[in-house]
Amino acid sequence: MMSCSILHYFLLFSCIATYIKADSARYYYDYECNEPLVEGAKLSATSSLRDRGPENAKLYGSSAWTAMESSYYQHLTVNLHARKDLRAVATRGRFATEEFVTEYMIQYSDDGENWRSVSRADGYTQMFEGNHDGNTVVKNEFEVPIIAQYIRINPMRWRDKISMRVEVYGCDYVADTLYFNGSSLVKVDLLRDPISASREAIRFRFKTTAASGALMYSRGTQGDYIALQLRDNRLVLNIDLGSGTLTSLSVGSLLDDNIWHDVVISRKRRDIVFSVDRVVVQGQIKGEFSRLNLNRALYIGGVPNFQEGLVVTQNFTGCVENMYLNNTNVIQDLKQGYESGEAFKFQKVNTLYSCPEPPVVPITFLKEGSYAKLRGYSGASALNVSLEFRTYEHHGLLIYHKFKTDGHVKVFLEEGKVKVELFTKGSTKVKLDNYPEEFNDGRWHSLMLTMAPDSLVLAVDFRPVKTTKLLKFITGSTYYIAGGKAPTRGFVGCMRKIAMDGNYRLPTDWKKEEYCCTNELVFDACHMIDRCNPNPCEHGGVCTQSADEFTCDCADTGYAGAVCHSPVHPVSCGAYQRAGAGAGAAGRAVLLDVDGSGPLPPFPATCHFYSDRIVTAVHHSSTQSTQIDGYQEAGSFRQDITYDASRAQLEALLNRSLACSQRLEYFCKHSRLLNSPSTEADFHPFAWWVSRSGQRMDYWAGAQAGSRMCQCGVLGTCVDPTKWCNCDAEHGPLARDEFQVDGGDITDKEFLPVKQLRFGDTGSHLDEKEGRYTLGPLLCEGDDLFSNAITFRISDSVILLPTFDLGHSGDIYFEFRTTQENAVLLHSKGPQDYIKLSIIGGDQLQFQFQVGDTPLGVSVDTSKRLSDNNWHSVSIERNRKEARVVVDGALKNEIRTAKEPVRALQLSTALALGAALDRKDGFVGCVRALLLNGRAVDLRRHARRGVYGVSEGCVGKCESSPCLNNGTCLERYDSYSCDCRWTAFKGPICADEIGVNLRPNSMVKYDFLGSWRSTINEKIRVGFTTTNPKGFLLGFYSNISGEYLTLMVSNSGHLRVVFDFGFERQEIIFQGKHFGLGQYHDVRLSRKDSGATMVLQVDNYETQEYHFNIRESADAQFNNIQYMYMGRNETMSEGFVGCVSRVEFDDIYPLKLLFQQDPPPNVRTIGGVLHEDFCGVEPVTHPPERAETRPPPPADLASDLDYHRTDEAILGTVLAFIFLLLIVVAIVLVRALSRHKGEYLTQEERGADGAADPDAAALAAATGPRVTKRREFFI
Repeated sequence: MMSCSILHYFLLFSCIATYIKADSARYYYDYECNEPLVEGAKLSATSSLRDRGPENAKLYGSSAWTAMESSYYQHLTVNLHARKDLRAVATRGRFATEEFVTEYMIQYSDDGENWRSVSRADGYTQMFEGNHDGNTVVKNEFEVPIIAQYIRINPMRWRDKISMRVEVYGCDYVADTLYFNGSSLVKVDLLRDPISASREAIRFRFKTTAASGALMYSRGTQGDYIALQLRDNRLVLNIDLGSGTLTSLSVGSLLDDNIWHDVVISRKRRDIVFSVDRVVVQGQIKGEFSRLNLNRALYIGGVPNFQEGLVVTQNFTGCVENMYLNNTNVIQDLKQGYESGEAFKFQKVNTLYSCPEPPVVPITFLKEGSYAKLRGYSGASALNVSLEFRTYEHHGLLIYHKFKTDGHVKVFLEEGKVKVELFTKGSTKVKLDNYPEEFNDGRWHSLMLTMAPDSLVLAVDFRPVKTTKLLKFITGSTYYIAGGKAPTRGFVGCMRKIAMDGNYRLPTDWKKEEYCCTNELVFDACHMIDRCNPNPCEHGGVCTQSADEFTCDCADTGYAGAVCHSPVHPVSCGAYQRAGAGAGAAGRAVLLDVDGSGPLPPFPATCHFYSDRIVTAVHHSSTQSTQIDGYQEAGSFRQDITYDASRAQLEALLNRSLACSQRLEYFCKHSRLLNSPSTEADFHPFAWWVSRSGQRMDYWAGAQAGSRMCQCGVLGTCVDPTKWCNCDAEHGPLARDEFQVDGGDITDKEFLPVKQLRFGDTGSHLDEKEGRYTLGPLLCEGDDLFSNAITFRISDSVILLPTFDLGHSGDIYFEFRTTQENAVLLHSKGPQDYIKLSIIGGDQLQFQFQVGDTPLGVSVDTSKRLSDNNWHSVSIERNRKEARVVVDGALKNEIRTAKEPVRALQLSTALALGAALDRKDGFVGCVRALLLNGRAVDLRRHARRGVYGVSEGCVGKCESSPCLNNGTCLERYDSYSCDCRWTAFKGPICADEIGVNLRPNSMVKYDFLGSWRSTINEKIRVGFTTTNPKGFLLGFYSNISGEYLTLMVSNSGHLRVVFDFGFERQEIIFQGKHFGLGQYHDVRLSRKDSGATMVLQVDNYETQEYHFNIRESADAQFNNIQYMYMGRNETMSEGFVGCVSRVEFDDIYPLKLLFQQDPPPNVRTIGGVLHEDFCGVEPVTHPPERAETRPPPPADLASDLDYHRTDEAILGTVLAFIFLLLIVVAIVLVRALSRHKGEYLTQEERGADGAADPDAAALAAATGPRVTKRREFFI
């Protein structure tokens, strides 16, 4: 019984809770405008699989809509049957599968024909985040509600297949509408209720077919006004808060397309936000006031007469809907006031509470092959054709008519100009070019062609030009509009009001045979896209466009590339020198772009190149020496310093420079400067300088901050020891040109440059007080950008930088140095997108990226090796038109990206520098000067944190000179190798001896074989060890000149050098050392001073020099050396006994040649076979380097690499919930199964169940007992 009661109450509670939930949900939907709308809507799609049609795309349905083909051209359309106020969209994938959409765009429409995309504040199409699995609901709320009947979801990225379940949230839309016909207006009286506010918000919707018109205007008696107007298809907001200075903002484009547009204006004091269709511009109102005071009238839809702040002369024609001023619905209040008969503050003129459609029907020619073929009067001697057109194309046919007689007339666009080609029977073909301006500006232009005998009149924008000539023709029956007659290109754009001989037919009434082609025309809409609004060209580039794409003119911007993103000018004088500028202290005027592709423009500077430093000079407007006289009060003379660069540019230069200074000098005659000495409390100077931040400084140039001194006070060299400045001293009469001087260099970067100078105590023009100052340019040395270097010394080391948002446009710049031929330099990825920069084969740089499902790549091949251990620069740019790679500032390559849709590159992991994200294909070498979108990245900070395998600075293994004996170190950064070819040694570090053990009868002979040498500064080296204190070590001979040089050990154990170079025989004996004691000795012999000085160095003993007097007629050159001998020469019977090694003569190493695998024929042994020996000298080795072990990855690295972490957490939560549910079910089952049951019989009378006692039961009982079986439960 208990369990039944519990179940009953549970069900009752569930029903009540469900009712309450449904009721509260309904209240919530009504209040928050958050009602699900898909249930009653009609769903359609471009394609679908069987059993997975669009009707299955409901958010909580068991199936889903799946497109037949996964491509960008698939979309799901929701028809809500009426305009709704839409607030959010929720999506899911297909249940329990990996089929889901990860990103999508949204379009909306009122009629299902004219579609607009939801845009971001910067004008790009907004991409909404989709799903990460097939089950989870992801909801995206609109920042600005969408008012539409149709909503279209267009998948941009997906997993496996395009599968979706959707829900649209919103509510019914109630519209309060006013129609204005161009002479209408609404006047709101503000005399009784004036506006005086520091903030306000205005929002409304409008649609129109007119390009210009006044939408809203109001002003006050104190000069305040606000004027909102449509001018040439753009909304213009002019506002003045009473300062007399106009602030103008403009946004939007092609707003006369008869489609509803959303407008939001929000002001907070002087900050203002102006938005049309979610495209936002922000600005700051000029002047010092922050309140808007309006106390006259507020006009909507027009003004009775021209007012200050308006730039158009006509009133608005079109519809305005739901205009809110702060929280007041103006149109609703207007209605209620007129309905109640109490419209005290409202007055409306010629307005309607509806929005009639205009009688004009435009037509869009989407392709060059589309055209209309309309009939006119045939057989006439006159014709009249009129139309209006708008286009961005430079070329296109407007009108073509073939006469029944020979000839034709053609009106066309050529380079944006309207021209006429006329050809009639009996005359030559004539081209009329009467309008100099271009008409392909995207605005509507009227055109009328009228022809009669001997007359042709062409009127463009109601400006007729008449041509008179002998002209006879008979009209044909057909007029081609916008194309259909090659070779002239067809017209791409919009037309309206097309009339033939005064007959106008709506394009919607045309028959199918009157136009071509069905899929290339759009009726009752002007489908044009203004690709230049907002301007996609960066840094002030000028945007031009066609129907398909835009083009940026980057002339005079200082930037290049498809969107004027990449800087043309160097980032510093150091970069300018690396780009090939010659050195010269005289200075070179250049333009510097300190932040690269960042927002700061280039500025002029002068680069001075010295042998030990590079100096950047930024000049200002007060470089000449300036006289000061007649300013007695302290600081009464004021000089503001204007530099050739802005403060932001100067701060960027100062922050990047290693040191900066600015020289300031004051020449005084009886004019005090700092009024020293003084304490901090009584410091009252007559002059001071002001820092860049506006701080009044308390010291003079050459001293320290806070010292209240000049340079002479710090050094103790002032002319008056009791003063701290020379100018503060009392002086006697000074000569006419005699001045005291206080000056020096200001070196505190935090205060530089000098913003302002103030001087006083210069008396009047009648006394002797006088001053003069000079202020030098701002001088900066060094560039910390190129000092910001690190070394990757292990191939699996990597630096993880924060996620880099390349978005629609971005760039990466850095320099690298390596000897590696294949490596990954950069890598980052997202759920589907990625970027990777790699070195391929040592001479190719490859940039790979993926946006959506299409991988792309661009490579640059170089003639110079990228692995040559020299610095190479690389710049990567990806924008909405192309991806570009520039190597070493000159070599570049680019690849065009898809025109539509423009998608942002989404990266979610860290930006890995030095290897791929999985630490494979790692880079070893140096990286410096890393800029991401023009912002420097502090690489040294990562190295200082002790990142595995990364060192600060560019320090290779060869920096420690590990290769001995002049061996060449080959850098590999993670290791090194030694090239011993140009040494007399071998081995891993060129330290292994190559020697030979000589016997008395053996020798080694090197024959120069005709390549005889003549030297005047030869370098000879030989090492030996012997216990026989005599013998011939090394000798050089020339049979041609008879000159020779021998090196031997004398019988006394001394070292002898005997030579004759043609001037006389010379002998040098190195005494004080016995060389026959079995020790190893290293001997170096060379000459200098044109051969007149012999230099002898033995072991580590002091070098000895021997100078010889050589007659002027003599020659010290050792001529025509033919042979080199070791051990003995061919005239000796006995030679040196011992071991000889390290033999070298200039660049000849005879023993190395002798013992190589295939020795040359000009070096040989005589007196038996000789074997290589190390002469008892053990090779030198370096201590082993400490092995580095990569630490385990931190938690954040794991999260960076696994971007499905959230999905796994959700899956774990679901599994845990299921596990707990199973436990609860198991407990209930165990309790149910553990109960034992019993049965018993009762014999109660029928009808006695409700009796109060046994007697009553007997009286009430029916005849005969009733046997009942009862069951009782025991728990």
